[in-house]
Amino acid sequence: MTVDISDPTVASEDQLQEIEKFHGVSLRDTPTELLQFVVDQSKSAGNLAFRDHRYQEAVKLYSQAIAGAPKDASLFANRSAAYLMIGAKQEAHNDAAKTTKLKPDWPKGFFRLGMASLSMYEYGRAAAAFARGLRLDPSNKDLAARKATAEAHSKYEDACLQAQLGTHRRNLVLKLRAARRHELQDGMERQFKQSMTAPDWEMEDYDWRVLPCSSLRQWHSSSRRRFDHFTKILTLERPTFFPGSKLKRLNKARFMADPRARMLMGYVSALADLANPKAALPLLADERRLAAYEAAIVAALEEQPGAHILVLGAGSGVLALMAARAGAGRVTAVERSRMLYRMARQALDANLDAPGAANIRIVDCQLRGVGVQGESLPAEEQNALGSDVLGMGLLGALDYASAHLLKRGARVAPMFLRVRAMLVEMRITDVSGFDLSGLNRYRWNPSHEKIDLSRVPHTRLSNAFTAIDLDLQRRVDSLSGGGLEDGAILEILWESDRTLKVPATCSGRWNAVVFWFKGAKVLVRVRQDAGQLHFSAKRGAKRPRHAWVPRWHFDMVLDGQRNEAYQRAIRRAIDIKRGLGAKEVSVLDIGAGSGILSLMAARAGADRVTGAEIGQHMCDVAAEAVVLNGYAGKCIMINKDVRRMDAAAKPDGTPPDMEQKANVCIFEVFDSGLMGEGVLHLLAWAHARLLTPDCTLVPMAATVYCQPIQMRTQRVLGFDMAQANRWRWRPEYEGLDLGHIRSQWKALGPVTEVFAFDFYEAEANMQAAETTVRLTAHTHGTCNAIAFWFNLHLDEETELHTSPYTDKGPTWQQAVQCVEEVHLVPGQRFNLVAKHDTYGLSFALQTDKPAAESGMGRGSENAPPLWDPWWKATFEEVGKVNEKLSRAAVQNPLEYRATALAAVQIGSRPHDLGLDAEQAAAFCTRFMS
Repeated sequence: MTVDISDPTVASEDQLQEIEKFHGVSLRDTPTELLQFVVDQSKSAGNLAFRDHRYQEAVKLYSQAIAGAPKDASLFANRSAAYLMIGAKQEAHNDAAKTTKLKPDWPKGFFRLGMASLSMYEYGRAAAAFARGLRLDPSNKDLAARKATAEAHSKYEDACLQAQLGTHRRNLVLKLRAARRHELQDGMERQFKQSMTAPDWEMEDYDWRVLPCSSLRQWHSSSRRRFDHFTKILTLERPTFFPGSKLKRLNKARFMADPRARMLMGYVSALADLANPKAALPLLADERRLAAYEAAIVAALEEQPGAHILVLGAGSGVLALMAARAGAGRVTAVERSRMLYRMARQALDANLDAPGAANIRIVDCQLRGVGVQGESLPAEEQNALGSDVLGMGLLGALDYASAHLLKRGARVAPMFLRVRAMLVEMRITDVSGFDLSGLNRYRWNPSHEKIDLSRVPHTRLSNAFTAIDLDLQRRVDSLSGGGLEDGAILEILWESDRTLKVPATCSGRWNAVVFWFKGAKVLVRVRQDAGQLHFSAKRGAKRPRHAWVPRWHFDMVLDGQRNEAYQRAIRRAIDIKRGLGAKEVSVLDIGAGSGILSLMAARAGADRVTGAEIGQHMCDVAAEAVVLNGYAGKCIMINKDVRRMDAAAKPDGTPPDMEQKANVCIFEVFDSGLMGEGVLHLLAWAHARLLTPDCTLVPMAATVYCQPIQMRTQRVLGFDMAQANRWRWRPEYEGLDLGHIRSQWKALGPVTEVFAFDFYEAEANMQAAETTVRLTAHTHGTCNAIAFWFNLHLDEETELHTSPYTDKGPTWQQAVQCVEEVHLVPGQRFNLVAKHDTYGLSFALQTDKPAAESGMGRGSENAPPLWDPWWKATFEEVGKVNEKLSRAAVQNPLEYRATALAAVQIGSRPHDLGLDAEQAAAFCTRFMS
């Protein structure tokens, strides 16, 4: 008999000799029948001792039996149970493991193994053992019960460990964040020392949003008065958005007492004025909506033939034309915006021959400056409805018109408004195997955000329910005909305040309410005043918001097609480096954003990853993602523009940003027009300072394609609305998802390649370029825009396409640049000139013949100019204000904090200040980003 000295479950040579000496026998010479008799007797005696709770004796007897039968699984199982009763947990586990090895198809062996693992608090192993036993004996209730117990303990233990690990990792996140802030402040101090100048503000003011709690305690302990003063500064001057601020009316007179606040109000009003005409263009394409309005106008005029109709919000002018054509005696249109007034005026001038057009008067005046001389106006129609139905001042305008401009019995269209809503979960959790939940704290908006649910991942937590009903006709009837003191309606804080019980249809975390024209019930409080709808939970979160990130970051992170393609290319690049003998793979991620590409590189086997992100809040998100996903040892996030980084020590003795140059570079700093985020400049600097000569780039190249298109409004319900096209123009190209709005444009020529960029040729890419391509129109139409897009060549095998003709993710749209309108006919030849200045692309149509000969003249004598001259002049003036405002905020943190405070107030309750809700929210988030 041979003994395995490494097996603790069997007797050693010394133990065998003692047994033989005690009994006076030799096991090797004992007949098999007699040995089996001794084994059986020892086992029976052991079983008897176990039943009598003599567990120590049972262990000895089972050991004697095992000495004679070292391959009997039942003996090891019995001794395991005995060991467990005397607290010998490790020995019990060893015997149980030996049992399963000797007899792997015996459920009892796995039961013993699971019990031993439970005693050692190894709940995961215990659950696995019980599960294996159950597979052998599915009807065993003991195994099932023990498995459930082990799994419950294992789940709880995992939760505790994850919580503890999460705490440690979040502490590391905070330390890294503090280190980045400290490094930034040190850099500012060095800059001032080198320039021999001093700012007119304290260095602490530069980063006044992130004061550590210890500093607060020190202020408090030194002086109560000093602490009170400091708390006032901290509370009032931080760009912090408090959710409760939306519930408290803003005093307009007090707000405007500050000259800076008055200036900012004018600035936001001007931004809205510039944006309104273009925002009105999609409404002209909504034939169903316009047809409904026309039916309502006709019905109103059937009740009051020849009535005088008041249009609140002239907009594009189409509603006034519809009312005149329907037979109104007079039509008066009042427009709140100078640009919308011009837009409506142009539409009216283009339709002077339309029925009743001579009866239309468009008032160039704010509504509250309009009065009535002689007869009051007997009817009203308005079109100030959007996805946020109250944010454009609908109810305020309606109340003023009812009190001052309408007779009793006036008819309103629309007569009734119902807002439907639904609870949804709109959160980021696991993306490509990484925890990016840190982005969720930046998913908020001061106002109601416009979202296309068909394109945004979300989980519906309830069925649609009615949030509020607004009977506009009843409202007008109660206010019209005078008798209401001006502003009395505004003294009511909430016109409606009620709590709804909304049945939840599935489990989830409710963090959003979407609204438009099965389980426990959720209490939703719905409040409405003249300018907003406000949804909240009964015990809603009151967390203040200190930061905001642009929404395209969420689209990018959730673009599975983009993520998968980059992941393949990054893994392949690192594998190739290893295959070529690279001792260390060092990766530079330019424009790291959320950090997902850096995490992909670390997971793919990179030894070192450096992420460069210029946005402070996005750098915080990326650093948190790196730590929470366990890659803090490989990845480091640097809050800098890559053009301010170096891999060599700087002249002033500052250590380098990177310990060594990277031999793999990944980047995704592209806008819809490819180069609008400065990718060519970033790469040029990286090639010169941060990358090795043999560095692998992901992506390696890009190709730009373009196509002439017609994207214009022509006739709407029989009216000539071509003059509205001048309001499409912007000085730069804009991103549009042409694939999603396929019915709103028409291709007039072929898709053509205009530029190809090899990202390895950094020096050549930094030269401005121009190319001319000869095209042939393949259909009839008026070309007023050039659409262009690109293909990214991540490597030799992987590409990403942004064409409107292919299935693509939500990351990139197509770029569209407006050009002077040119009429084209099939077969017509023309030149397309494409230029790039390393920051952006531009296009122009060109012919070498006179317009009359080439056929490339304007669409008609009445074709609109490329832009409205008044709009362009205002745009340039507002641009100058924007430049001054931005420069002041960047250069002086005292100026920044004062402006940020006003911006937060503007974003909280814009309707109290008479501002456009969408532009006010955009202005607020600009200072939070």
